[in-house]
Amino acid sequence: MSEPINLSDVPRRFLNRTTWAKLRAFAPNDLLALVYINAPYPDEANPSDFFWDRPRSAADAIRCYKTGRSLLQQSRSLLSSRKLIATGRDATGRRKTISANEWLNLWPMFATNGAVGPDGRYDEVQVFEATSSETPHAELSSDCIAWLKERSIAGLVGKKFDLYTEARQRFGSKLTHAIFDAAYLAVFGRARGRPKSSW
Repeated sequence: MSEPINLSDVPRRFLNRTTWAKLRAFAPNDLLALVYINAPYPDEANPSDFFWDRPRSAADAIRCYKTGRSLLQQSRSLLSSRKLIATGRDATGRRKTISANEWLNLWPMFATNGAVGPDGRYDEVQVFEATSSETPHAELSSDCIAWLKERSIAGLVGKKFDLYTEARQRFGSKLTHAIFDAAYLAVFGRARGRPKSSW
């Protein structure tokens, strides 16, 4: 499992490098390129307004839009297939793992590190790459998250090391430190230390 990165770093780290380079060529900086990924279709009356910072042709605007959409679709595909796994802060401010199914209705907003959809939003989205050996463990990760939430609600939380030991007894040796750490971060919103006692 890779270290989590901000959603804004996903295009240059995990998406098609050639497509990202094509999109990046339209923008004077990375931030504006990230905005172009989520930009609406160019205005038919004045498509050159697509580029806010300088005039370009209508053909360039449409080409940039299509390039951005290609990256957007690739990212949603990777997230919904759990090749990339994301966590984010929900409406309560808690960090949680965003399920693969949620990405069917969520749109990553790269420039703001958020994800929005008709049923909610996530802020401070972070993403990590699941290796081929970890992808099948998505269910184990979900089960561990549910178990940690149950323990938290019941007030049965202590030191992280003790929780990990109990989790290994419950889920077996397939529960790696990486899977447990991601679940712990998703439930408690912190990577280490004793969980906060009040929610």
